Amino acid sequence: MMFTTLVSTIPLLFLGIYSFFQSTSTVQTKVNEANVFILQQSQNRVEQILKVIDQVSSRYAETPLVVNSVAKRMEIEDFQDIELLIRGLLGVQTYELGVKSVELHSLQNQWYIRDGGFYFGTDKVKEAGTLNSVYNSRWLPDMDQSFAGIKLVKTIPSAASEQKGYLSVRVSNTELAKLLTGGFSTRETMIIDDKMNIIIHSNSNRIGQSVLSEPWSMELQKSENMQGYFNSTMQGKNYSLIYNQSRYNNWTYVSVIPLEEAKKESASIGWATLTACLLLLLFTGLLSYWGSKRMSFPVRSLMEFTMRHSKPSGTGAAVKDELQWIGTQFASLHQTKEQLEGQMKIQSGQLVDYFMLKLFQGEMHRAELNEKTTQYHIPAWHRYAVMVLQIDTLDQTRYNPNEQDLLLFAINNIASELIPPPQRIHAMPIGNYHVTLVGSNVEIHRDLLSELSALAESVQRAADEFLGLKVSIGISRPYEYMYTTPQAFLEAKEALQYRIRLGEKAILHLDDLKPQQASRHYYPHHLVSELTQAIAFLDKDKAGELLQQFIQEVLRVETDPNLYRISFAMLLTDLARVIYDMGDTGELFSQDRRNEYEQLFSLKTPQEIEGWFKTQIIHPMMELTRKRHESSGKSISRSVMDLIHEHYDSDLTLEQCALRMNYSTHYIRRMFRKETGLNFSDYLSGYRHDMAKSWLSGTEMKITEVAERLQYTNAQNFIRQFRKLEGMTPGQYREQKQKEQ
Repeated sequence: MMFTTLVSTIPLLFLGIYSFFQSTSTVQTKVNEANVFILQQSQNRVEQILKVIDQVSSRYAETPLVVNSVAKRMEIEDFQDIELLIRGLLGVQTYELGVKSVELHSLQNQWYIRDGGFYFGTDKVKEAGTLNSVYNSRWLPDMDQSFAGIKLVKTIPSAASEQKGYLSVRVSNTELAKLLTGGFSTRETMIIDDKMNIIIHSNSNRIGQSVLSEPWSMELQKSENMQGYFNSTMQGKNYSLIYNQSRYNNWTYVSVIPLEEAKKESASIGWATLTACLLLLLFTGLLSYWGSKRMSFPVRSLMEFTMRHSKPSGTGAAVKDELQWIGTQFASLHQTKEQLEGQMKIQSGQLVDYFMLKLFQGEMHRAELNEKTTQYHIPAWHRYAVMVLQIDTLDQTRYNPNEQDLLLFAINNIASELIPPPQRIHAMPIGNYHVTLVGSNVEIHRDLLSELSALAESVQRAADEFLGLKVSIGISRPYEYMYTTPQAFLEAKEALQYRIRLGEKAILHLDDLKPQQASRHYYPHHLVSELTQAIAFLDKDKAGELLQQFIQEVLRVETDPNLYRISFAMLLTDLARVIYDMGDTGELFSQDRRNEYEQLFSLKTPQEIEGWFKTQIIHPMMELTRKRHESSGKSISRSVMDLIHEHYDSDLTLEQCALRMNYSTHYIRRMFRKETGLNFSDYLSGYRHDMAKSWLSGTEMKITEVAERLQYTNAQNFIRQFRKLEGMTPGQYREQKQKEQ
């Protein structure tokens, strides 16, 4: 009840305060707008009177009688014209309009008519004040101390450059002040001229005074609007000043109104607002009390029920109220419910996985299959297909073989997102495969294969993009009945075996891969012979080219993948035989060769097979051969030197030496240079040169015979080469040696 009361009280208080100030501001605005309208009405009444007097005076002053009379000197004989002039002045002097007196003055002839009498001469005091102000304004304040009001001065004639006379109309301030106040006694209304002097005021004592000392005068002078209102303070009291500037005579009508008038209305609004708020608070309190009573009964009943059926808690925590107790019990109930749902969900998922595993492995009877598909809400499709995914290789990736299970689970998540249910019936890892059962309602076989290929490509791209793995996917033949799933699973795995011919990142449909004709086996024996010879010659580049050519020749023939593996196994056997012939004692192969064949049969792609043969077989064989050659490196260089000594007079080449010694040319060249420090050609040329010097000094052989035996093309080449080495010709060398003997 306290909460509800507070919730309702605070908004009501703010609402009441806001309503009071808002209404007060609105009332003040409306009052000011009404006062502006009242002041404008008062202005219209005053100006209407002034305009009527102005029009009547103008008509009288512009009559020929008045214009002609002020231009001549009036005598007693002109009593008739004087009488007419006096009657006209009495017509202008209407007391209903507030006109107190009307005077007609002749400036040229010095006579004037006033109060019904005709006088010669001029009123010097009045004339000076009147003529000096004629051109300033039509309506002027009357400066006579015996009269409080304003006067209208009309020059006669009005359009002449030289004044002959003037008409003066005096209006009482009292009558005009009545028109301004409009019956309001609390407000102060006045008319001020452009010099901020009071022309008309409800208090006649204020006429002629300046308002520049008033606090509101500066703001009134700064105002750019013709009418408006603003608040001001005078003698500690707040006032609202209403003003309106006249376009008729540039006077400003001002009304000063105490704010107490507006506050009277605001006070009534405040009391009304306070009364409404109190009534609302009272109603809210009663409603809160009634609602609390109605709420407490069911809450207490619910609390008693939970206390009777709840288990005792060992926490001993204090309960603040009934709702906290009920909330605690419901939270415990909700937590128990979530635990049960989580366990059921986990168990349900495990049951579905177990059901699908038995289905893929063919351990599900047809009757049981129909029952389980209904129980686990397996969607029905017109066609089904099994997609089997396998990682091609983990080489050159950031993963190791121990992480393959985790990678399969990651791929399972990817496939689950890219192939949404119900088209993805189920996806799960089985062994080193990831298996997905998909459904489709596409009837056209070609369109169905395109749809399956698109799904497989999306999974393959995602595995490459997010995991950096190369994967291949085998797709079974589409089938119509769920019980055919085990056969489709075998077909998809069989399709994956054709990676051995197609390579990595393949999407394999069994119908597109299986050869139409009977399988046949092909084994290129000649390439095996060349490969073993390249290994013996330690020619790594040649051996790599021959191995790649062997794999391409084997895979060129479309046959069963198992026959490809037989060809590679035969190659492994032939290489093992070569190693045994070399006298290997088990450095490369185990005794039963079981591990090597198991590794070979586990390879999936041509790239893996080629890399495995290079790193595991060929390169170790060449390294073994190299070590054995290095152990007999001295005899190899000696054998080459012996061949040079024996066959220096023939067309001997390094290739011939390598062929005779059963080594590669590259290996012999490297070993001979390492041992002797000379190239083969340099050593052969040097030995032939030594033999030439021996024949020239110890025999009678002709120079041409020496050149021919040493395999020079002609004697000139021999002479040129000999001179280059000895600094003399062969003949000169022979003569020198004979002299020494």
